[in-house]
Amino acid sequence: MFDFLEKYFAYRRLKPVVAVLPMQLAKSFGSARHYTLPQARRAIADLKMSTRAAPSALAAACTLQELETGGAGVSAEDYRRLRSELAELFSLARADFTMENLQSRQFNAHHPAPENVYATGGHP
Repeated sequence: MFDFLEKYFAYRRLKPVVAVLPMQLAKSFGSARHYTLPQARRAIADLKMSTRAAPSALAAACTLQELETGGAGVSAEDYRRLRSELAELFSLARADFTMENLQSRQFNAHHPAPENVYATGGHP
């Protein structure tokens, strides 16, 4: 039961990383496979993303080399773990996804329920 709750809260905390961050980065800096550390930090600040989600956002938006050279404080092990967690939670094909992959997915699309024919007086 606790595993379910942990996944639920992780999903809620990290959904902006895959749903909102890619669109914000594309809007501000154009579409790209990866972004620089300053670009990612700017988008995270603009979105007022939580400090708990920020490391995952940096790992999703930047390459490991970019984070290492920029002094982001994310180790190679943490980087792989954060990306794997995102891939698992959001059913991404693999952990080496790019921002372009996330921009093309519809994480924030709303799919309304089909019309209820019984409520409108129709017949099934």
